[in-house]
Amino acid sequence: MSDVRRQLSRQWIPIVGGSCDLRLGEDAVLSAGKVMRDSVGRPHLCVIVHSTNEERRLVEELQRQAIDAGFSCVLYPVEDKCRTSDCAARLNSAFASYGITADDLCCAVGNADLISVASSVCGSWCQGMSLLGIPRDEVALFEGVLIPRALDVGNSTGVVSVRPAARHALLDLSYVMGSSESEESRHARVLMVGAALSSSEIEFSHLWDNAHLLVNGDAETRRAQIIETAKQRGKLDCSSAMAVRNSLSFGRLFADACATLLPDAGYSSLLAEGMRFCARISVAQDKLPLDDMLALDELLDLMEIETVICDLDERDLMTAYLHQKNLRSRRNLLEIPLAMGRVRLASVENDMLEEHIGAWCDAHRKMCGNEEKYESDYC
Repeated sequence: MSDVRRQLSRQWIPIVGGSCDLRLGEDAVLSAGKVMRDSVGRPHLCVIVHSTNEERRLVEELQRQAIDAGFSCVLYPVEDKCRTSDCAARLNSAFASYGITADDLCCAVGNADLISVASSVCGSWCQGMSLLGIPRDEVALFEGVLIPRALDVGNSTGVVSVRPAARHALLDLSYVMGSSESEESRHARVLMVGAALSSSEIEFSHLWDNAHLLVNGDAETRRAQIIETAKQRGKLDCSSAMAVRNSLSFGRLFADACATLLPDAGYSSLLAEGMRFCARISVAQDKLPLDDMLALDELLDLMEIETVICDLDERDLMTAYLHQKNLRSRRNLLEIPLAMGRVRLASVENDMLEEHIGAWCDAHRKMCGNEEKYESDYC
């Protein structure tokens, strides 16, 4: 066990209401038993919330760790599409049937949606109970453990905010899903770009220097950048200024609008398109220097984020955009970069939105039927 501990990287990450003890490395789950005991002191009952498609070997190892640590263990499987208020209600009912109290432990292992639901329930159950997060990829760490995703209610997506509840997290790199070419890895790299751009020019330059190593799967660079991005996002989310906290949504509004019309497109590509779109809006408003916009484009290219090739009607995209915006606000506001290290909400008139959405659709329409990289007049 001492060899395993020496191989782990450990970092306290700032989160809303406190901090999260993050440990990552190969075979990190082998230290789960000790972390479980440290979370609650005296062990009682542990509920392992996991996906129905979760790797059985990982769930069995966590169950063994919990039992060896002195816990009575219960398994609670949930479906993959679980980031809804209905799923949270079912988990609440399960906690009640198990007799869960504030002295017990929940261990959530899975993707960002699953851990977000577990955070929602654990944060409010008996005024808060201990949660151990076991993310299955970097995105689950960034958007499940540290800054949980908002829950869907009916047809309204992402409208119920969730506060982070996990005070301990284990990211086992030997269980992390996918290679550097997987959708999960590309999504994580886009989140790294957004966090670096929102933090400072120094962080952006540092990520630029490491882009090639990250894409080629260098283990040490990947581990260090995961910790760095987690700290950056945690610092942004803990800011007392709402303007700073809003920078975490950079590119999402446009990406979510595109996702309703392009359900088969990878969200990593849609989010990258959202960042490019917001940067061009900022340049059009004479706020962001053109060189900074081009630097963002080039870094996303260095991260090998796939370009969205589609044929969308600008009226449909404008309607989808306004629908997503109106779910959360009645004001015409969009997160745009004003400079390296400064992403803020700004007012954008509908005429400018229509112009840029039309230009985006025209540029991507021209790409249909070929696989050329994103080079168009839309700049």
